[in-house]
Amino acid sequence: MAWLNNLISEGQHAARLRNDLPYFAADSLRLRPKAGPLEPFLFNAAQRKLHEVIEAQKAKTGRVRVVVLKARQLGVSTYTAARLYHKTINNPGLRTIIIGHERRASSNLFDLVRRFHENMPEDQRPHTGTSNAQELIFDKIDSGYLVSVATHEGAGRSATAQCLHASECAFWENLPLQMAALLQTVPDLPGTEIIIESTVGPFFTHNTRKPN
Repeated sequence: MAWLNNLISEGQHAARLRNDLPYFAADSLRLRPKAGPLEPFLFNAAQRKLHEVIEAQKAKTGRVRVVVLKARQLGVSTYTAARLYHKTINNPGLRTIIIGHERRASSNLFDLVRRFHENMPEDQRPHTGTSNAQELIFDKIDSGYLVSVATHEGAGRSATAQCLHASECAFWENLPLQMAALLQTVPDLPGTEIIIESTVGPFFTHNTRKPN
């Protein structure tokens, strides 16, 4: 019966890869440390707590709408990138938009996603149809990424997506107008996710009322 036990074990492994993000990250995603070769993505305490909060909201509402005011070096952007990559490759027809406050920031986030993708186990990695500076499309499942920058001209206005990663929004030009337009790209439907994360920047500093 060893073959049956192996079959059951493989089925359980596949189910966890699809449904258990921390398990998937540790098994299949690789990060570049400050020194040395790529290493498995093991959630730290802050990432585990954020995951718990987001999963609780998803269980309650059927969708994710989260704003994270973060400290540096906690891995919030990395967690968000991993979460939305996991969702994008497991849901045919899904589009994810990455928006940063400047081109370099957007590119850094996109490079993180590319590194995840390029270092995935081959039997898990979806086929790539289009890969350039603005798009990463998994053609056989009709899912993928669009990357843009928050400028005074707006970002992502003509796109339609189911997931949005908005990074360092406190540094965006004309944040209220940009965000109002950008949020229209993601429909208010079950399964959609919007994660907005930022360190403290000019918008929060100028628009936070000090106590009397």
